[in-house]
Amino acid sequence: MANRQKQMEQFSKFTKYMLGRRPDEFALVPDKDGYVKIKEYLKAVTETDGFGHIRRSHINEMLLVINPAPVELNANLIRAVDRSRLPEYITCNDLPKLLYVCINEKSYSEVSSNGIRPTFFEKIICSGSPSLAEKIGKRRDSHPVLLTVHIKKTKEHGIIFFHSGELLFLTDYIPADCFTGPPLPREISPKKLPDPVETYKKQTQAGTFHLSMLKKPENKKSDKSHKNKRKAGDLSWKNNKKKFRREKKRFGDNF
Repeated sequence: MANRQKQMEQFSKFTKYMLGRRPDEFALVPDKDGYVKIKEYLKAVTETDGFGHIRRSHINEMLLVINPAPVELNANLIRAVDRSRLPEYITCNDLPKLLYVCINEKSYSEVSSNGIRPTFFEKIICSGSPSLAEKIGKRRDSHPVLLTVHIKKTKEHGIIFFHSGELLFLTDYIPADCFTGPPLPREISPKKLPDPVETYKKQTQAGTFHLSMLKKPENKKSDKSHKNKRKAGDLSWKNNKKKFRREKKRFGDNF
């Protein structure tokens, strides 16, 4: 029991730090009220060593065991009770030369033409670290596409970024000429579907055969050769019999 209490206390301290101080370290972006989706929170928790077993039931247990409670729940949202040290969103003027963002593999072709817009979150979430950007992307797609955002080009378009902690940068739109990525996959032309009429004909003809009204010619040659062989055998026997009779007459009974 004491060991379980200790585990809950460790989990509580970890959650306070994650949601109340440095959500950006765990690729989380709270809304203006400090909330994040419980689903996103659990993904971030289970990615951390030592907390891979955490589930929704552990949050409920923490609320019962730890007093005062470290978090507040609101439907499918969670936030830290103490948010006094939670970073605020501020306009970013000291951007690095490159930022990184991941998108879904299926949307790459469209994004390459029309630019990047928010999908799962209110803002586009970028990072100065490729690995952190990939961590965010893999929560949505097993094979996300990593794009490199060139800040010099975004400044030419007047794109504004906001800090979300020290590691994440938020914006509303990134034009298509402001980022680079891997080559687009070749478009595979769809396979031509078979003609349904031809398919039906083949199915109805399967296992059938055509009857011929013509009489098949007999193999006369083979029958004739068989008869010739038989006739030759008969003649040979008759000749031997006649020869025997002649010899008998010639030599008499002593033969």
